[in-house]
Amino acid sequence: MVSLAVTSAFGQDMSDDSEKVPQVWNITFEGNTTYPGMVLKNQIATEAPGIGEKLKFWDKTGFELNERDVKRDVIRIRNYYQRRGFVNVEVAYRIETKNTEWKKEVFFTIRENNPIRIKNVGYEIKGDDENVRQILESRAFIRAQSQHYYQQGNRYEMIKKPEVVGRFSNVIKNLGYAYVDVNINAAIDSSALSSEVSIQADLGPQTYIDSIKVEGIETVDKDYVLREASLQRGEQYSLNKLQEAQQELFNHHLFRFATISIPDQPQDSTLNLLMRIREHEQRSVELLAGFGLEDKFRGQASWTHRNVAHRGHRFSMTARASFIEQYLNIGYQFPYVFNTKSSFIISPFGQHMLESNYELLRAGVTNSFIYQYSQNLTASASYEFTKNQELSRQRDISLPDTTLEYDLSSLQLTGYYSQGYGRQQEGWVIQPYLEYSGFFGFASFNFQKVSADIRRFIRLSSSTMLATRVQGGGLFNTSSDSLPSNIRFYLGGTNSVRGWYRHELGPKRVQVDSTGFNEYVPLGGRAMFGFNVEIRQELSFLINGLGMAAFLDGGQIWETVARIRQRPVQFGIGGGLRYQSPLGPVRVDIGYKLNPTDQDLNIYRGTNHGSAWNRIGIHFSIGQAF
Repeated sequence: MVSLAVTSAFGQDMSDDSEKVPQVWNITFEGNTTYPGMVLKNQIATEAPGIGEKLKFWDKTGFELNERDVKRDVIRIRNYYQRRGFVNVEVAYRIETKNTEWKKEVFFTIRENNPIRIKNVGYEIKGDDENVRQILESRAFIRAQSQHYYQQGNRYEMIKKPEVVGRFSNVIKNLGYAYVDVNINAAIDSSALSSEVSIQADLGPQTYIDSIKVEGIETVDKDYVLREASLQRGEQYSLNKLQEAQQELFNHHLFRFATISIPDQPQDSTLNLLMRIREHEQRSVELLAGFGLEDKFRGQASWTHRNVAHRGHRFSMTARASFIEQYLNIGYQFPYVFNTKSSFIISPFGQHMLESNYELLRAGVTNSFIYQYSQNLTASASYEFTKNQELSRQRDISLPDTTLEYDLSSLQLTGYYSQGYGRQQEGWVIQPYLEYSGFFGFASFNFQKVSADIRRFIRLSSSTMLATRVQGGGLFNTSSDSLPSNIRFYLGGTNSVRGWYRHELGPKRVQVDSTGFNEYVPLGGRAMFGFNVEIRQELSFLINGLGMAAFLDGGQIWETVARIRQRPVQFGIGGGLRYQSPLGPVRVDIGYKLNPTDQDLNIYRGTNHGSAWNRIGIHFSIGQAF
């Protein structure tokens, strides 16, 4: 029976092409100038296989040609154009056979013709004369007039109406009119292909907050919630202010859910608000784990109390450990300094680090003032004092004492800007950093450290992303020629230049023992530059959550800023796979050094102590970084 089944399957694969159900192989648009084919494909039901599906030679089904659907797609395309001002658009189709009978290409032929253009735009505002004058003279309304889509000469697109109505409605609501009614009337002359647009607004009463009802609170009182929302009885209504208040509550560590709404009520000058809150558990434990070739196993455990003494203060203890770092931290946060955007954190900590070129023990305290200007922009100013003991991992016992004990007292300024939210990667991400050591005169080493990390994420298609990163930094005004190892800059590793392993790009020193050459270890430096360019392609059509990447990385570490010209930038190229597994993200990258130095290849005094593997960096990790 098994052999018969196999024979039958092969018989079907080897059957004449004429017996196969016709499949859509390609979809082509002709005559479209305003909208590209990629946009129009999203408006139709007929689909063609992508490159991945075409490579599945064992399965040529799933894209059967249905001419009824094609005819419906003609109507869909026509409606798409007409809602965007092309009232006289003409759409037709034809089906052609490719090199084999069952492969079909569907052509949609489009004649756009001239669209309807906006001839005039007028504004009609109904309300008290003084209120109307204030609206017309406000900067926000004037800006909306110049920026909305229905400008003279533009196409009249019916689909843009909600967007324009929403823009003017929001502007007027932010000026205190909670019940404003905005509408758009358009007189269309089909023969002249023109339209007269009238944007109309009925202001209603100017409103002020009269009462705020809070539901769902359990461990805090109403006054605390209102303080965190920055809403007060008697203040003028503003839509933006309500949205900001809701966001502030949502961002607060006490609350997992917050909404602010206007319940049904008489539409007069007094406004009653309803605030619904849902609190987090007061105490929680979080456990995280992961694995990587750099740090081997890594784990983190944290315990948090979100409402100490019922004052909204947060107390947390965090411990994390890997084969590189062990870290213990206690944090106490005051969530309100002088407004809801400001907070203060006191954080004593202890740390042990074991790098390839040094071992570090340090303990200290960090005091941080954090200001979250918006959901996208955060800045902080911190003072940190630490006591440090650094041991050089030098195997040459003939060298003098390699233990260095020192204190650091530094002021640190940091910023973070992101166009995306949460884990969403879109647009720009900018992270500047400035450190001034020697503050209050308590430091063993005085220096100034400046760095910046700039990233840009550009979506090339629904499944393709271009990710770029540039980073650089320098150490200046140092009080000593020899700085501790952990202060210096390093490059190389899983999240750096991937042709090299952790910290291995840049100047190195040789380690020898009684048998001769042992290894090179990184020295770090006072100047750093690095970049990454990566194309990410989702492969969900093969396995859900699977992706691949190709990258070009580069960078260099210099001993001082003055020696930048003495060491050229080095490059690594490679690729990898990504998979969003139930255990967390899985990542594999392989990088290849394009221009390694003799030290990178373990060549010492003309003798090659390495192998071909020294040109390659292999990076593997499971789980989120933390």
